Amino acid sequence: MKKRIGIFVLSALACAALSFSILAGAQDSHNAAPAQGAPADQSGSVPVIHATSRLVLLDVIVTDHYGKFVPGLKASDFTVLEDNKPQKLSAFGVQIPPAAPKSYPPVKLPPHQYSNFTYVKPVADRPVTVVLMDMLNTTGMDQAYARKQMIKFLEKLPPGQPIALFALTSKLRMIQGFSGDSDTLVAAAKALQGHESLLLSPESQLQNDENLATAIENTASPSSKGPNPSLSTMPMAPVGQALRDAVSAQDSFQKLERMNMTLTALDTLAHAVAGYPGRKNLIWLSAEFPVVFGPGLTPYNAVINMQTGTTHTNDQLRDLENDTPPLQQTAALLAAVRLAIYPIDVRGQVSLGTGIDISAQTAYLGTVDMQNEAATTSLRQTTALWDTHEAMTDIARETGGRAFYGTNDLNDAISRSVQQGSSYYTLAYTPTNRDWKGKYRKIEVKAAVPSVELTYRRGYYALKERVMKADRAKVEMAAALQPSVPESTGLVLKVQVLPPDADHKAVRIDYAVDARDISFNDSVDQRKQGSIGFAAAAWDKDLKLAGQVVETKETNFPPDAYQDLLHSYLPFHQELELKPGTYTLRLGVLDLTSHKIGSVGVPITVPESAHR
Repeated sequence: MKKRIGIFVLSALACAALSFSILAGAQDSHNAAPAQGAPADQSGSVPVIHATSRLVLLDVIVTDHYGKFVPGLKASDFTVLEDNKPQKLSAFGVQIPPAAPKSYPPVKLPPHQYSNFTYVKPVADRPVTVVLMDMLNTTGMDQAYARKQMIKFLEKLPPGQPIALFALTSKLRMIQGFSGDSDTLVAAAKALQGHESLLLSPESQLQNDENLATAIENTASPSSKGPNPSLSTMPMAPVGQALRDAVSAQDSFQKLERMNMTLTALDTLAHAVAGYPGRKNLIWLSAEFPVVFGPGLTPYNAVINMQTGTTHTNDQLRDLENDTPPLQQTAALLAAVRLAIYPIDVRGQVSLGTGIDISAQTAYLGTVDMQNEAATTSLRQTTALWDTHEAMTDIARETGGRAFYGTNDLNDAISRSVQQGSSYYTLAYTPTNRDWKGKYRKIEVKAAVPSVELTYRRGYYALKERVMKADRAKVEMAAALQPSVPESTGLVLKVQVLPPDADHKAVRIDYAVDARDISFNDSVDQRKQGSIGFAAAAWDKDLKLAGQVVETKETNFPPDAYQDLLHSYLPFHQELELKPGTYTLRLGVLDLTSHKIGSVGVPITVPESAHR
């Protein structure tokens, strides 16, 4: 294979990217920053940790009773317990953003060259923040208010604060990539259109269905058989219960579908920000949060099984129960990329009440029935609200963020989320428990400082290094090649794409992958072996697949060549023949050992002259 990317320079990208493994909070990094009892460096640089074993990284926010960050702590001020057993810190550092952060422009590349990591900072002086407008789990009215409050926040965005905007409908969409420019972000937010989720049932519909079921049952009673009771008909009481069962089944199906879509979106977001150094903050604007990550809460599939008395109800439930649980996989991925979630309930102060439609559905309801229906509705709403807030608290607790609910000032909640997630201490330790069988491990951090509050993720699932099966990783790769999916930065890469010309009939694609992001295995003769998949997919103007090529590169480097590779890149060349036209290329790289993914989108036009 020819080396065709000699002009590529990856040093800037290599300095900016901190590689990660898709583990439950365990990471392998590149530079040394051992834990010391000496005072931490307050310069604002993020500690970059070097290790050859699995590390658990903890970002710990220490605040006083005013909610302000407490600086000046040392490694010796912290105690870490895992399942109540003390752990020895192997690395320590602190992140404090500068008072006047600089704004760094996007990377400018030569013609025909592209990268999946275009926002580069010389040092990680401030965590990047993603704002997610969740339209899948939020009604249209609540969406409009959340969008208004989001715009209000963006209009007063502090300078130098990188923000990216995403929206979730049936799939995740990037509205605006990372930018510190307020005008750019506001314009993108204003252009965002509302979306009515097909997987949310209005409250009035739920209440009317319940009323209709009761009315049917009342009609079937002996006092409701009409003037000629001898004309018996099929009993109607079972119909009322059947209607209730149907409504319950639909609600369970909708929740499960939304849970699956939400988990996929979180996975995609994690892949999209994986290449950015240090902590990442996700501000999740939604009305419902259909996922939980802690071991003490029951996911929807288990609830359905308890209600129906069945082991499985459909293929999706079997996937959730028999495959490595997606909830655990997503939790492990979020921990690996250090993504802290700040869930915000966009409904603000929620007023409980009925929305009964005074129509035929209530014609057969007496006073007692109406009172019973109102009580049932109130109980259901109260339980749903409690479950939502419990889920929000769980999500924040298990990722190191904070939940905001019961406030109509969403602008303030967003601002406080960004402010809190900007300063933190990083602790790292190698677990004394080497048993990686997927069991949840509880983490407790203590500080030798009185009257402070610690915010950090409270545990992780001790999954094996290969969290995903090979076929599941390939599915993730196929998803990354879709034209509307955000680019993945788990593997930092550059590509050079040249259209056909008089001497070449095919599109020429040259990859340059940051070798330090790739996981290599040791052979018996100390050689470094790896397996990397390269894929290119071309989508036409109608977003139909027009061509693709998938290839695998097996590596086997001697020790000296491997050391040289760590200061360079791994090259690869592909060619793809396309008909004349305009296309969007999605180029992806999959590390078949760690299952990390890098992808980038490239526009290209194939001229008519290329086929003459």
